[in-house]
Amino acid sequence: MSRAQAQIALRDIHKTYGSLEVLKGISLDVHKGEVVVLIGPSGSGKSTLLRCVNQLETPTRGEVHVLGSLVNDARRGHRAQERYLNAMRMKVGMVFQHFNLFPHLTVLENLTLAPVELLGRSAASARAEARELLEMVGVLDKQDVYPGNLSGGQKQRVAIARALALKPEAMLFDEPTSALDPEMVGGVLAVMERLAKAGMTMMVVTHEMRFAERVADRVVFMADGRVIEEGSPAEIFYQPSHERTQTFLADIR
Repeated sequence: MSRAQAQIALRDIHKTYGSLEVLKGISLDVHKGEVVVLIGPSGSGKSTLLRCVNQLETPTRGEVHVLGSLVNDARRGHRAQERYLNAMRMKVGMVFQHFNLFPHLTVLENLTLAPVELLGRSAASARAEARELLEMVGVLDKQDVYPGNLSGGQKQRVAIARALALKPEAMLFDEPTSALDPEMVGGVLAVMERLAKAGMTMMVVTHEMRFAERVADRVVFMADGRVIEEGSPAEIFYQPSHERTQTFLADIR
């Protein structure tokens, strides 16, 4: 499939911090409706690569194409680039490890703020859609609660619902369950699995191998800032061809 058909296309992405080279020339496509899961040891560059997609990190070298346009286009002026990034980030939602909810707003207010302020939706329609999303992720009963009174798993499901409130075309998940207690992980992964089954394009950084095996269309194994190998879950988990992949999987099982 060509770059024009890929919703996310990364070309020769490098990222350095001083003398530290974190990403060493990564190229990767994510197509519409595809779930691509990035796995690998800590420090392999997975989260940095994900953050390069929506320019929370700027690649040192290489091209990022999202929804058919070049994201890191040096020809745009500063203000034009800021406007472009704001628009792009509404189309590509991101869910982080630590929720990033507004603590002074109720759950419902967290979901309605952006649709009203950024999309010009009426407050009534934004609230109606927010309640539908909260019901979908299983926390409708918490709509009037402040984030400080939610469990970690509830906060993360609210964070997913908030990202969905902008009707994104793709979603990025950066280790969304790593800050959760084990008993809370299942509820968040179930929400992500439902999104995948509904056809949402997703890039997911996770250490949850069972989720990757069950939900991913493609698994990408990274180490030392490079893609070591990629393939279907069956290929990566049961017939990995690279010794580095074999060692990583043996260590975590």
